[in-house]
Amino acid sequence: MSDKKFIDLETRIAFLEDAVDDLNKLAYQQSKEILQYQETLKTMSQHVKQVQSDIEEFKPQNEVPPHY
Repeated sequence: MSDKKFIDLETRIAFLEDAVDDLNKLAYQQSKEILQYQETLKTMSQHVKQVQSDIEEFKPQNEVPPHY
């Protein structure tokens, strides 16, 4: 194999290694963001359930009329 071909292959491998490292960093960042979004969604879901429960308690149909 000629020196030029060998240098070209080394250059391509170096470029691919950099690309893989960049993609790994991106995947890690996205994974962290997804975990944060999941935690936020879980918290919001719990909050919505609590608000729905509170609303159910104060519906007029659950109130006893004054003559009872």
